[in-house]
Amino acid sequence: MATQEVLDTFLLGIAALVTVFYQLLFFIIAYFFQFDKFTDFAGGSNFIIIAIISLVLGQEYYTRQVVAATLQIVWGIRLGAFCYYRVYKSGGFDSRFDEMREKFFNFLGFWIFQMVWVWTCSLPVIFVNSPRVGDPERGGRDVDFGTATDIIGLVLFVFGLSIESIADIQKLRFRLSRSSSLEIMEKGVWAWSRHPNYFGEITVIFFELIFIFKWGIFFLCIQPTISGVGTNLPWISILSPLFTTTLLLFVSGIPLAERPTQKKQVEAGNEASYLSYLERTSILIPLPPALYKRFPESIKRTILLDFPFYRYKAPASPKLLSTENTKTSTAENEQDES
Repeated sequence: MATQEVLDTFLLGIAALVTVFYQLLFFIIAYFFQFDKFTDFAGGSNFIIIAIISLVLGQEYYTRQVVAATLQIVWGIRLGAFCYYRVYKSGGFDSRFDEMREKFFNFLGFWIFQMVWVWTCSLPVIFVNSPRVGDPERGGRDVDFGTATDIIGLVLFVFGLSIESIADIQKLRFRLSRSSSLEIMEKGVWAWSRHPNYFGEITVIFFELIFIFKWGIFFLCIQPTISGVGTNLPWISILSPLFTTTLLLFVSGIPLAERPTQKKQVEAGNEASYLSYLERTSILIPLPPALYKRFPESIKRTILLDFPFYRYKAPASPKLLSTENTKTSTAENEQDES
């Protein structure tokens, strides 16, 4: 079947243009109407559009392509629908945007970042559906589907998506029913992880890629290459899981949740009980509290990803600083007298 080549044989250009146009459209709506009803919905639905466009333009419809696109569509539907419902239940506003919603360029900056996020995370599906990788006339070929790694990847994708979905639903119900913003969610999957939704999302991204390219995250795009398509460009798909993991671990995911939450607990006088919660609850990888509590701090702060910079350090009180300065001054005077 003849493929449709638009801008480039990898479909990267058309995917980028569609993403930019789509996000700008929703940015204009959100900015002029000053609400957040469609902000996260725009991100989730954009994944669906890219999956469909890349599959239709590729026109090969191999089993691997169809299932890969389907996985991204399912994930996009779940993300977009849940985020829309969450904001709807909150009155149409998201507190993340309170300080930027009325500032044109600051708000636009978020939407540009969302463009980059959608396009980068869609790279594996874009590549696997592209004419250059799938069309035999352009050197591409079908890669047999159904190997052990395909099945493992599919199972892990479902596992990650299930955890992410369950965690989001449990957290939403908790927020709508809690009597105080200081209450901590420690039920369901949240009893084993402080951020099970992020764990699920990372699992989905990583193991969806195993499913698509057969052999682990470091072989994201190597299967088409070693199968004789004659290009190394699909290797850049490794940016998808790296970008997602970096984002959640170091930028806008866990860092923006951990420190402000701990600060709020400390200022409310709950520091001791909250530190106890931190010590028994894994930050990302779901583990039984009794088991996690037994791990030494060195393991928690490295292998288990509870990095020190996540912790909030309360500034010393003026009274304490005054006492320390008095002690220092007294010690210096005693040294001078001696």
